[in-house]
Amino acid sequence: MLYPLRFEPVYQERIWGGTGLRDEFGRPLPGDKIGESWEITCRDNGDSRVAAGPLQGKYLSELVKDFGPELLGQKIAGTAHGDNGFPLLLKILDAQEILSVQVHPDHEFATGHEGSAGKSEVWYILKARPGAKIIYGLRPGVTKEEFVAALNHGRLAECLNEVEVRPGEIYPIPPGLVHALGKGIMVVELQQNSDLTYRVFDWNRVDGHGQARPLHVEKALQVIAFGQELPRRLTPEAAAGDGFLLENEFFSLFYQRVTGEKKMSQSPESFTILTVVAGAGELRHGGKVYPLRYGDSYLLPACLGQYALVGSIKLLLGSANRPLRV
Repeated sequence: MLYPLRFEPVYQERIWGGTGLRDEFGRPLPGDKIGESWEITCRDNGDSRVAAGPLQGKYLSELVKDFGPELLGQKIAGTAHGDNGFPLLLKILDAQEILSVQVHPDHEFATGHEGSAGKSEVWYILKARPGAKIIYGLRPGVTKEEFVAALNHGRLAECLNEVEVRPGEIYPIPPGLVHALGKGIMVVELQQNSDLTYRVFDWNRVDGHGQARPLHVEKALQVIAFGQELPRRLTPEAAAGDGFLLENEFFSLFYQRVTGEKKMSQSPESFTILTVVAGAGELRHGGKVYPLRYGDSYLLPACLGQYALVGSIKLLLGSANRPLRV
């Protein structure tokens, strides 16, 4: 009964958001400050609903319970009755203004202190204005004491490493890395299924009600990896045109370029999250055709078996490496 699953986006209003998702993909938006589109999510504050096909209207949380290993995969579900939840979260972020300077805890800290999964993530730069930058870690040699002093004296920018970005680049964001998405950048973000962020600094801004968003400096200082070597920026060329891009304890990311037709086989060990980052085409499976348009994402169940990709398309393929354990 399972097939390639496309979901209705779950939109999130953000102080730094805008209408870029409408402008880029032609999507109707519920407001003019939309910062995040949760494309595939299984959370209490955002549960994906199937957009088409026999399972239309079903929530992802229901599918996890109903189908277990058929959906998640033998390695991910762990038992014949499914697992505790869906291990990944896929978003598209539209930063019309800079995000807060922030950091995410690792899985061990998050489970011990928050009762939540940690947050390892990766950014694929979909779109960037000329000269757009991200904050990507700290400048070499910055100590905890220097960081705190700079923060207290309004000089935090002196500690931050800025990187100019271009479309098609990939930036791993491991736990402990201080970071912020800059103004004029749109990214695909694949991450652990967590909404846990510790804000260090939010540029002294307030919302429409004159309220500042809360900061979490004390916890952030416990998890920032001072002295951490910056992860290497990646490009599809690093995968020799197609194939493996990165892998960590929680997920793997692959890049696939299709010109014409390419036959694929889904591993029964884990599901795959497919996202179209350029071009258009279609996915063919079981005698049916599923359109693939720029910005579309599909969840490919572990039991899917053989399928074909047809067209002129560039894709990201993400898969989970372990179950969600909280």
